[in-house]
Amino acid sequence: MIDLDGLLATGCESTARIGIGVKGKALSQTTDALGRRGCRVELVGFDDPVSLCEDLRRGRLGAGVRGALSSLDTLEAVRSLFGVGTIMRTAFLATSTDKPFMLTPVGVDEGRTMAERLDLVRATVAYLEPTGWRPTIGVLSCGRWDDVGRGEHIRRSVEEGGDMVSRLSDEGLRARHHYILIEEAVEESDLVVAPDGIAGNLMFRALHFVGSGRALGAPVVNLPSVFVDTSRAKADYSESVLVAAGLAELGCGVKNRA
Repeated sequence: MIDLDGLLATGCESTARIGIGVKGKALSQTTDALGRRGCRVELVGFDDPVSLCEDLRRGRLGAGVRGALSSLDTLEAVRSLFGVGTIMRTAFLATSTDKPFMLTPVGVDEGRTMAERLDLVRATVAYLEPTGWRPTIGVLSCGRWDDVGRGEHIRRSVEEGGDMVSRLSDEGLRARHHYILIEEAVEESDLVVAPDGIAGNLMFRALHFVGSGRALGAPVVNLPSVFVDTSRAKADYSESVLVAAGLAELGCGVKNRA
């Protein structure tokens, strides 16, 4: 079970200095929203992803939030300054009925192979260890079992979904194959694994921009510091700031793992 409300409450109590890639009106709106919640975090605006990531790497910030900065430029700054070859992100979401869940992969170039998706799940579970969460994992594929004869891509996806569940279960994780039934996976699982990053990105956009769900940000789960990716299509980043502050307060990040 995951507790997003508890994570937000922890973030609200934090006095950490949080860097965010917004300036001007967007920074004021986010600061005002945090103030209305009675939150104590200190928010610092950046208009340059390199400066934001450098301050985070040097420990001048408790956590970072992408905000409205360019995705391409920001992720490249994260990659180069932290020395990671691959960016691994897992999105924190809630449905229109407020059912919280996590979704991975969400980048169009992420999770292209089963090995990459397995690594994303493992990294996410390890990253979240300090929270005490023990997420159930729902694996999706491009069809049901009786759809395997409808195309090679569908057959391969369904078979990989079953293989993923077997491997994760062997590692002591609670995993279930939901095939193409995303509605079932979201209701019954904490961490939903899309068939690839393109599908995950489409799921994210459909839920948030069409289905009135909440997108709270996507932490990069293979960094030594807390950095939360966000969509630029926001006016208020307060929940993403609180996610970042809460994760940092609880000690999430590679540097905190033995």
